[in-house]
Amino acid sequence: MSDEGRSKTGRRLAERPAPEILEFIYGGEVKEEAASTFHYMTAVNQAHVVMLARQEIIRPDVARALLGAIDDIEAGGPEGLELDAEREGLYYNYEHAVILRTSPLIGGQMHTGRSRNDLGATIMRMRYRDVILGLIDAAVELRYALLEQAAAHVDTVMPGYTHLQPAQPITLGHYLTAIEQGLARDTRRLLGAYRHANLSPLGAAALAGTGFPIDREITSRLLGFAGLVTNTLDAVASRDYLLEALAAAAIMGATLSRFAQDLFVWYTDEFGMINFRDRVTGTSSIMPQKRNPILQEYIKGRTSQPLGAFTAAVSGVRNTNYTNVIDANREGFRAADQSLGDLQSAIVLARVAIENLIVRKELMLERCRKNFTTVTQLADELTVQWGISFRQAHEIMGSVVRQAVEKGLRATDITAEMVQEAGREELGSVRPLDPEVVARSLDPVFGVQVRSHTGGPAPAAVERMIGEARGRVRDHCDRVGAVRRLIEDGQKELRVEIDRILGSASDD
Repeated sequence: MSDEGRSKTGRRLAERPAPEILEFIYGGEVKEEAASTFHYMTAVNQAHVVMLARQEIIRPDVARALLGAIDDIEAGGPEGLELDAEREGLYYNYEHAVILRTSPLIGGQMHTGRSRNDLGATIMRMRYRDVILGLIDAAVELRYALLEQAAAHVDTVMPGYTHLQPAQPITLGHYLTAIEQGLARDTRRLLGAYRHANLSPLGAAALAGTGFPIDREITSRLLGFAGLVTNTLDAVASRDYLLEALAAAAIMGATLSRFAQDLFVWYTDEFGMINFRDRVTGTSSIMPQKRNPILQEYIKGRTSQPLGAFTAAVSGVRNTNYTNVIDANREGFRAADQSLGDLQSAIVLARVAIENLIVRKELMLERCRKNFTTVTQLADELTVQWGISFRQAHEIMGSVVRQAVEKGLRATDITAEMVQEAGREELGSVRPLDPEVVARSLDPVFGVQVRSHTGGPAPAAVERMIGEARGRVRDHCDRVGAVRRLIEDGQKELRVEIDRILGSASDD
């Protein structure tokens, strides 16, 4: 058979790919790969050639020719690469470009001691460690914004809710530090996923390693990895780091969605506790009065995507063999890119929302004075004043609230006489109750201030939490900075090695 009828990827296949294969697999795949992985493939090719040269597996002149060709391809970018779907993915197209710039003898040596399996696994880890770092960066910025608003509202008293019913007074600062603490845990989960992602599989070849005397530590360091995926089979089979990242992203999405839902509800006309600047709201094509909470709706929508991607990925992986297989290692993660991109945009939108928040402080405080969120504090006071159990005090205050509601009174209208009468009905007899004690207990500001224990809503407690949270954010920034320096150090060393080889013609 002539070359015209053979596969372009090897002599083992005597026929060219079927049109359906080109349409549904290779055609779109090679373009997507070129757009998303071109620069990573360049770096892996460079590091591998440098290692082959240092290990004297290839001659210096071969290394020089290969690295010169790779530099030329990289300078042209993915747009300058001639893509042919019949060469399957990006790898064969890249190798073809190297061979065109050198020769089959020279260009073909670039692949010595490796496989597309470890090459693809390495590129995937490099891609997603950058994605994870991008998510962490966005989360850190959001957390800083939350803490800035929390510091501005440590004494902004508002109703706290359980079951979306008024519960007890808290402060907006207390609420915002709660969201930051949830996001701090989400960030730590992403950092854990990064730690598992940042290990090099390069050198594992197809699954059994190679007989060439390679040095895996060299390529790991040049590519900025913290270490190796030691077992060569595990190196090409494992994608659990990405499952971990998707799981962490899905959990962070849930945190963000719950935060957005609170803002969504508080912004309604019925609650009316917050507003947003015009620049972050939408309007209606027919109803001129509308100011729609578009940010919150987009946040809730986009944060659902990682959960779907995680489910798809686990489903794609779980019933596959523990080796390199397309359904587990590629197809199962097709939704990962978009879902993680959607999450990052949702994090940014949440930051924009909090930075453009308008708080109706007086209305929040007035709600607490009206909606009986303070009666738990009065029940606490009764246990001290009358020496009764909290359960008895709870029953007494339940009776008082029922009477107040029936009479159309608000919380601050409750009198000492009403409490004493309910107490006599429950206990038979009670001591006199100071009206000032009742008034103080029903003051939401007092109810917040008295809860100054660790984690409570009192301004001093919230300020302590803000200080601790800022320390956590700085620590996470430092950890991200350290791993980025590791990558940058590898890139610098790789460039030095490339330039050394390219300038070493006398060594031939």
